This record gives sequence, C-alpha cells and structure tokens, in this order.
Amino acid sequence: VHRFDEESAWAMRAALAAQRPLLVRGEPGSGKSQLARAAAQALGRLFVAEVVHARSESQDLQWRFDALARLGDAQAMGAHHTSTNEVRQRLDPLNYLGPGALWWVFDWESALAQHTRSSSRGTQPQPPADWSSEKGAVLLIDEIDKAEADLPNGLLETLGNGAFSVPWLSAPVRACAEAPTPLVVITTNEERELPAAFL
Repeated sequence: VHRFDEESAWAMRAALAAQRPLLVRGEPGSGKSQLARAAAQALGRLFVAEVVHARSESQDLQWRFDALARLGDAQAMGAHHTSTNEVRQRLDPLNYLGPGALWWVFDWESALAQHTRSSSRGTQPQPPADWSSEKGAVLLIDEIDKAEADLPNGLLETLGNGAFSVPWLSAPVRACAEAPTPLVVITTNEERELPAAFL
C-alpha cells in the first residue's frame, strides 16, 4: 500500500503533463523506488525497473548483445563442420540481441518479438493482468548516481527523442505513437554528483 503525499502526487502529474522524466532524490530507503511502482499501479501501466551499477552503460538500458553465447555457438558449429548457410542463419546477430528496459517501455510489441527470437533471453517484464500496450508504461531507472557520467549523458538523446538506434536493425526503436509517453522515474541517493546537462 502506498499513500501519495501532495508533493509527490503533483510531481508525478507534472512529469506526465510535460512528458519528461522525473528525478527523485533522497536517502536510501526513503521510498523513491516505491513511488514509481505505486505510480504504475495507480495509472494501470506496465512497470519496468532497471537498477544501475558501476559498470552500467546507457546502451544496457536500450539493448544487450550476448557476444559470448555467439562465440560459443560459433566454436561448437565449427567443431561439427556445419554447413555455411546453417552457420550464417544460426549466428545472425539478431539471435543474440535482447531488449533493454527502454525498448520494453518504448515499443512493447517489437521488444516482445525480439525477446522471443533471441536465444540469449533476458528478463521479460510481467504486465498487469488487464494491461495492453496502449495503456503505457512506467520505467524506474534506480540509483543512477552509481554509474559513471557517461550513462546519464547518454540517456539525454534517447529520452529527448523517444528513440534509439540498434546496430542490426534497419529502423530505430521509437516510442509507440498509440501509447502514452512512458513515465520515466530516475532515482538518486546523491552519492555522486550528476552532470549539469542531465539535471
């Protein structure tokens, strides 16, 4: 159970109206992450969370490529003298490409299709029982201050344009026009100063 205080309720309304991310600052354990989860429930939206760590890069929020699995498959196929055509089909980079959190909230349908195709599957977010992609999503990017400055700076263009490129796709992944703009909630414990341009 989450009870919204007036300040946080107005902050959520402002972020929704402006279609801009909401940066939530505070001490660890003060309910910053819970605020995003509660907003998703109150709005009837899909909730997707990504916890940032020291090695996180902005690309990790968009897509992930499992190069190790591809290398392992290539070595196994080489040992079994597989035909060239079969090798090409099996080692297609799209078979090792998994959607990141931003892909799920921007375009659920294409993320689901790519998740199904990929042999290196990550975690698929679990939508509410009565949810459809037209209802939208809430994305929590948790503890962004743990990452290097490249991550928040790298998010500026993606969040500003509502799109990002994936090397093996012919068209960029875009926020779905039929769904509301995702509500992005970014939390910080203020352990590290965030870049001025991002703020």
